[in-house]
Amino acid sequence: MADCRERIMSEEYGDYIVEFDGRGENAIEQYRDYCPQIIGDRYFVVNENLENVAGFEQRDYPYTAIPKLYGLMDSTSVSATGAVRLQNQTGFELTGRGVIVGFIDTGIEYTNDAFKNSVGRTRIINIWDQTVNSGNPPEGFLYGTEYGMEEINEALENENPLEIVNHTDENGHGTFLAGVACGSYNEQQDFIGSAPESVIAMVKLKPAKRYLKEYYLVENDEIAFQENDIMLAAAYLRSLRIKYDMPLVIVLGLGSANGDRAGGTPGARFLSDLGKYIGECVVVPTGNESNERLHYQGKILEDETDDVEIQVGENARGFVLELWANSPDIFSVGFTSPLGENIPRIPSRKGTSERVSFLLENTVIEVFYKLVEFGSGKELIFMRVINPTPGIWTIKVYGSNILNGEFNIWTNLRQYMVNDTYFLKPNPDTTLTVPSSATGVISVGGYDNFANSIYSKSGRGFTIDDRVKPDMVAPAVNVFGPTVGREAILQGGFTRKTGTSVSTALVAGCCAQMFQWGMVNGNDPYMNGISVKNYLIRGARRGRNIDYPNRQWGYGEVDVFNSFLILTRS
Repeated sequence: MADCRERIMSEEYGDYIVEFDGRGENAIEQYRDYCPQIIGDRYFVVNENLENVAGFEQRDYPYTAIPKLYGLMDSTSVSATGAVRLQNQTGFELTGRGVIVGFIDTGIEYTNDAFKNSVGRTRIINIWDQTVNSGNPPEGFLYGTEYGMEEINEALENENPLEIVNHTDENGHGTFLAGVACGSYNEQQDFIGSAPESVIAMVKLKPAKRYLKEYYLVENDEIAFQENDIMLAAAYLRSLRIKYDMPLVIVLGLGSANGDRAGGTPGARFLSDLGKYIGECVVVPTGNESNERLHYQGKILEDETDDVEIQVGENARGFVLELWANSPDIFSVGFTSPLGENIPRIPSRKGTSERVSFLLENTVIEVFYKLVEFGSGKELIFMRVINPTPGIWTIKVYGSNILNGEFNIWTNLRQYMVNDTYFLKPNPDTTLTVPSSATGVISVGGYDNFANSIYSKSGRGFTIDDRVKPDMVAPAVNVFGPTVGREAILQGGFTRKTGTSVSTALVAGCCAQMFQWGMVNGNDPYMNGISVKNYLIRGARRGRNIDYPNRQWGYGEVDVFNSFLILTRS
């Protein structure tokens, strides 16, 4: 498998997600030359030399086969969630003891005191670093290096820890989230995480390959991660739950703009499945896209059209657009450039694609029609707008066979685009990032507990099939936590961050407290992510003069202490 380790990391090989019928041994045998990696009982990943792929395009593969790109969900307190009161309350004393909190992120600064116990030993049970290929990968996985608790403790006693555990968190995002959710008490900074006695697992994701960043037209060198690596990371964390026989909370502080916002992508479906297993819970953010003007919602009748206008900024490399609609409606598109050049309606036919070039400007638009997208059953029009001329572009949407007439268009995450590109008539609702629309995950929005208001960027629901998301909100503005690098030196090891990934970490710590009460202490031994979510929903604060559930606030502000008060009273 040495060759597979190199291929998986190589920029010369593409990654593809394949769905199979549950017979993993058949998939491995059929694709043995393509380094198959099984993910659960539904998916596997294969690798193929990009030179052998003629025209890497949507028309050649199902939409679900091409990994989506995920970005970090922060833009730069524990007590507000009720977690600290539960840690100290006589009769509860819930600190996450006996629970694994597993992070899929940028890594963890394992030498930080926030991740040590009172005698200086590590609380980190395992690290899988997908970016380091020099050591042994986890059993059953083909790349990266795994470090165990014994190695980490040995490294902590060494003058040069990296000689033993060659793992760092250059970005600091993973370290911050792990600290907010699980950090040990720091008297000097008056800091403590939601679940300070939980054990920690971390998967450091390898960065997305260049061909995918080019395919999705990601601007500059923005951080991006691949859907297949995230799915494998989740499968690894689940293997730790089985190995150590401990409840598991999976924390994914990332999100994607690609997908139907109904849970139909492979990553969303896999994480949703995990959240339904006994002793497992998956917590994800709703993203920071609500006021970025990157979502359009329209409705037309039979043979009507809708002119969707999008302002494109200077020096834009391009962007991706996805139009999603329900059956039996059929939509198609045409285009008008800022200079007035018109591309008439491109007919919608199953599996068709079109590449149109504009004569008056150096712009190319690729359009791919999928009348029945494999993962969701919905219609998808996937558009790549390459080297667009600055100014106002018009997408003319045509309807036929219309029953409902509603459609939604989403484009890239804001960090993947130039700032002055946006829809002129945007809709801030249904701005959830993927996978927060999935049924089996706990989807967390954000609010500002200092200003007592919603966090303005917090992704809004509901899903396009009208399910309630977010499930709840937690503090997301100027939350205090550990940091890395020069910032740590200048600020005493701590900083403040904003974003729904931060609120997600706070709720993850509350989930660990729930698992300790239910499974470790034996009060509810059959707990899963759905039951944890409903316990938290029951205790959420709903004191505002608004209707609940709400597109911004979900079922309210998380208050895990109140959840237990309700439990004890009933």
